[in-house]
Amino acid sequence: MAAAPPGKGTARLALLVAAVSLVVALVAVGVAGVALVRSGEDTPDTTAAPGAANSAPASAGADAPAAPATTEAQAQPSPTAVLGVLNPQAVFSPAYKDQELIPQVTSQASAYLDLNEPRVVQQGSDKDDVRLELPYNSTVPVIILLDGVEGAVVPKTMSDPQPEDCADLIRKSPVPQRAETAAQRELMMCVATSPEQARAIGQPQRIVVLKVAALSSNAKVTLQLKAWEVPS
Repeated sequence: MAAAPPGKGTARLALLVAAVSLVVALVAVGVAGVALVRSGEDTPDTTAAPGAANSAPASAGADAPAAPATTEAQAQPSPTAVLGVLNPQAVFSPAYKDQELIPQVTSQASAYLDLNEPRVVQQGSDKDDVRLELPYNSTVPVIILLDGVEGAVVPKTMSDPQPEDCADLIRKSPVPQRAETAAQRELMMCVATSPEQARAIGQPQRIVVLKVAALSSNAKVTLQLKAWEVPS
């Protein structure tokens, strides 16, 4: 039997090797494609969709809008306000000066003072600012400030108090309402008339300096007065 020509065997071997190489190449390409697809699924998308940042809920306390600052300062009370109207920095106009009143009281009868005129009133009225009474078993009358009237005792070191001084004294050390102040010689008091009463009678409120110049044994009191109008 005759042998196959050597040239045909070599060609077949070459074709077989080429076919195997092609298969290997195709397998490699397939593996690479699968790896590429998997890597795309595992990689997060770094491009945010429009509006995505705004739709995410904000964490508590993070970038919270600040409350608007309050620009209006709360009203503070005036440190020098007395009775709602008296102010040591105000400009007080003279009302009267060098006035003298001589009320007399007994154990049965009081005396009243209207400091706006000024005058002594034997019967009380809605214009009165001060009442003088004589306590039981005493020869020294007492001064009582009536409703709405404020006052203060002037210290002996202040010989000539001005309305600004009186406003400050009433602010710092007022006598209690309805308190009894003995009308002893040289007593000096600052008295601010009632603003409500002043409006009711159509007169300005007044600051009065009242000084006990003399006191007789029969409870007759000599008072020296000067006054200023309180600006409205």
